[in-house]
Amino acid sequence: MNNSKFFGISDNTLFICIIFLSFFGLILLYSATNQNIDIVFRQGTRLIFCFILMFIISLIDINKLKNMSPYIYILCLIMLMITLFWGHDVKGAKRWIVIMGFSFQVSEIIKFFVPMTLAWYLSLSDDKDIDIKKLIICFAIILSPIFFIIKQPDLGTSLIILLCGLITIFLGGIKKKQMIILFGLFSIAIPIMWKFILLPYQKKRIMTLFDPTLDPLGSGYHIMQSKIAVGSGGFLGKGFLNGTQSQLEFLPERGTDFIFAVFAEEFGFVGVLILFLVYLIIIARCLQITFKAKSYFAKIFSGSISSILILLVVTNVSMAVGLLPVVGVTLPLISLGGSSLLSIFVAFGIMFSINRRA
Repeated sequence: MNNSKFFGISDNTLFICIIFLSFFGLILLYSATNQNIDIVFRQGTRLIFCFILMFIISLIDINKLKNMSPYIYILCLIMLMITLFWGHDVKGAKRWIVIMGFSFQVSEIIKFFVPMTLAWYLSLSDDKDIDIKKLIICFAIILSPIFFIIKQPDLGTSLIILLCGLITIFLGGIKKKQMIILFGLFSIAIPIMWKFILLPYQKKRIMTLFDPTLDPLGSGYHIMQSKIAVGSGGFLGKGFLNGTQSQLEFLPERGTDFIFAVFAEEFGFVGVLILFLVYLIIIARCLQITFKAKSYFAKIFSGSISSILILLVVTNVSMAVGLLPVVGVTLPLISLGGSSLLSIFVAFGIMFSINRRA
């Protein structure tokens, strides 16, 4: 039995893996930021707050969290609207909102509350089949925040939220006929998005995925330097603080989007395997909680969290090795940032809450 009574933490293995990645992330961040202790200290402060929040959420009954879902979702939508008009402008993008001196990215937080709200809505009916009416309402829940996020503009987070929502609908039990219809609609939507929605710089990011030389000083530069860093790590890596691409500042966004490249360069193939093993254990424990969950809501939402974790890790690593365009997805528990850290710890808190009742 892998249970503990400490602060609602009901899975010791999952908890230990979270601690390991979180604090190893601080060590890696020290290297990625050229030994900037101030940045590491700020991230460490965020970590302490997130752990406390996770403990508190793990003690709340899952049924109470379920009933809170629509209200949290509506609050996030209101905050997204506020961000669009009065958000903090960074490099032409309004993605951050400042409240009482603290800035955070609402789009990072809502990516877990969209699946939570979908799971709440789908669990309201005794009939668990997803008909056309339910499907329309589900897409309204998914597309409402995406409308505001894509205006910021933030295409990467919009796509992640869309995929998170689709995963939740799939876990809810969508029919094969409806899946075929959805696939057809998305096939039609792709050229429309390319023509009317994507901005020039977003199109350039996608094109540089196939030919980085198209934008050698922009997004193409990011991909090339990241691939050099990953490849130069070799089997055992160059050693902590000895990575040339990161320490000599060739690698951009070292603490966030491309922190995996820093890790691969310094710890090599063996280190990457160990990192993947820890993520695999975390995902496996989350899936085990999903299988043990008693309620329909808990099963759908915990399954969504497990799937989102896989999606985030695969997307970030794929960006670093040039398999996906640069979309600004961080590496869970390791990358620098408060909003992404907050959202992932809230999700883990809910997982522990679900497991306590399993």
